[in-house]
Amino acid sequence: MAWVWDAPTGTFKNHALSTKIRREAIADVQVMKFLRPEPGYGKHKGESVTITRVMKLPIAGRVSETDRLPSGRPAIQTKQVTVSQWGFKIPMTQFELDLAHFNMLNPFQAALRDQMSLTMDVMGADALKTTPYKYIPTVAGGTFDTDGTPNTTADKNLGISDLRKLWDELRGVLKCPTFRNGQYIGILSTRAARGLKNDPEYKDWLAPGTSKPLLSGQLPAVIENFALFETNHTDAFADLVGASTTTGEAVFFGADAGFTIEVQTPELRAGIPEELGTFREVGWVGTIEAGLTWEVAANARVIHVTSD
Repeated sequence: MAWVWDAPTGTFKNHALSTKIRREAIADVQVMKFLRPEPGYGKHKGESVTITRVMKLPIAGRVSETDRLPSGRPAIQTKQVTVSQWGFKIPMTQFELDLAHFNMLNPFQAALRDQMSLTMDVMGADALKTTPYKYIPTVAGGTFDTDGTPNTTADKNLGISDLRKLWDELRGVLKCPTFRNGQYIGILSTRAARGLKNDPEYKDWLAPGTSKPLLSGQLPAVIENFALFETNHTDAFADLVGASTTTGEAVFFGADAGFTIEVQTPELRAGIPEELGTFREVGWVGTIEAGLTWEVAANARVIHVTSD
């Protein structure tokens, strides 16, 4: 006679429960560490902030002894950015907290922190990508569009030669100041970074090596004076951008490219229990917005690698 289980399923047979709670992996976030809060704005300062920009003067010339000095005033431009409220919450009941084997409050808070980081990363990336200066990598050599709309389909991935063009445009044409230590910053999707790593020249830039500590996500070599950061956050930087089947999204920028305005830095909060304590909420909320500092193409400090 064959043996059979008294209880083929259920907790009588399988009653062990792992004590470890696992969380889904999240993408890297890179943008917010390069944006600084705008000074002079905060609580009780209204819904928006106006930034003021003084434009450069033309080159002066020689003045004869008896002539009066030429005079003029620099142009002054302003830009207004309106703050937004962000947030999300998870409802819970005291009933589930009392009966559940695990205390889910800590895992829920960790998930909210992850969500907050990813959301702020998208906010910052979206602000930088509003730059009117677009670069489209092509086999023919790459194209710049300065009206905010890419009009060409990218047919090759990013390469070292494209970094040279981006450097020459930022430094030579736009006169953009470097971010730090004579270097511009590049934030690249995984596909865009792969284009650089697969370039035969990449190994030559790696050869000298470095003993300096690297920031999270930073590529180990500074190439053409770009400090490069790879991100796999596809909600912020698309793996395939636009109609292209070859090119990953990226941004390259210098000093004062973007900023944030903050009334309330995003933070976790626990709601007040309701219905005699039977309903609870935990979530995060923040009053913040990111903005592009220079939105006119002639003064741009961000170049967006994209495709139509």
